Amino acid sequence: MDADTYEVLYQKNADEQRSIASTTKILPSVIACESGRLSETVTVTWDMVNTHGSLLGLREGDQITLYDLVAGMLLPSGNDAANAAAIFLAGSLEDFSALMNEKARSLGMEASYFVTPSGLDEGDHHSTARDMALLTAYAVKNSDFSEIFAMSSYEVTINGEKQMIYNHNRLLQELEGCTGGKTGFTDKAGRCLVSTAQRNGNTLVCVTLGAPDDWNDHKKLYEECFAKYESCTFTDTIAVPAVGGTKNEINCAYSAELHVLNKNLVTVELYAFPFVYCPVSAGDKLGKAVIKYKEKEIFVADITAQENAEYHYAESK
Repeated sequence: MDADTYEVLYQKNADEQRSIASTTKILPSVIACESGRLSETVTVTWDMVNTHGSLLGLREGDQITLYDLVAGMLLPSGNDAANAAAIFLAGSLEDFSALMNEKARSLGMEASYFVTPSGLDEGDHHSTARDMALLTAYAVKNSDFSEIFAMSSYEVTINGEKQMIYNHNRLLQELEGCTGGKTGFTDKAGRCLVSTAQRNGNTLVCVTLGAPDDWNDHKKLYEECFAKYESCTFTDTIAVPAVGGTKNEINCAYSAELHVLNKNLVTVELYAFPFVYCPVSAGDKLGKAVIKYKEKEIFVADITAQENAEYHYAESK
């Protein structure tokens, strides 16, 4: 899925409801990143660490920031970190589950239902490949989330002491342009992987659920799907009326080189000043060109003056 336009480049069983294991942690991570509380310190309670599976290694009484809990969720896939963030933000795992489902509905994830923040199989916890792609395309637009999502390693601070953690996502080292990913595994879900990659200004999201050869599947899918884009140059010139100067209008232009799936689906909307006061210098920004793909904004280019126009001094009599 193109993360900007949400256009699907390849799909197979995209709407089949499945267990998603720890790829679940993308949702609580972005909720935490949007909370405005990342710098706050969390005091770890027994309820937060009363879990199993992959762990950050928290103990009751530990102190750690919410930011570091997000890193603990996304890199080593700590179930304790997920529970700690959930209880800190909502008071209980049950209340945080309701928050997760509310967020999912707001993103159009109509085929998903979340029971746990960790992704451990419980109740009717499930999603689909399409819904997880929608979630990830949304999540990577958050600067804090995308920063952590792309980390190969990171030093969390627990009780004032540094501890190095490492990302389970091999694609960060093995795939050109990989910008993040989240692994997951349970016996019920099998191997699950959500990843993102960027080339030529385009970001793609790849989701596989229950795929035994997921690393190679993602590499192959990215190569095939990035190859579907074509390079296109968009450029035009316009004249903006000028007053009080040596010229009556200013020649302006914009230019942008983008990679798109179908250039015939690109439209450009121009917004420029109705007039400008002189003096004007070449390079001055006098408007913007909004470039859209399927009516969704994908790029904004400056409309700039291509010439100088001096102020005209009227002679006094």
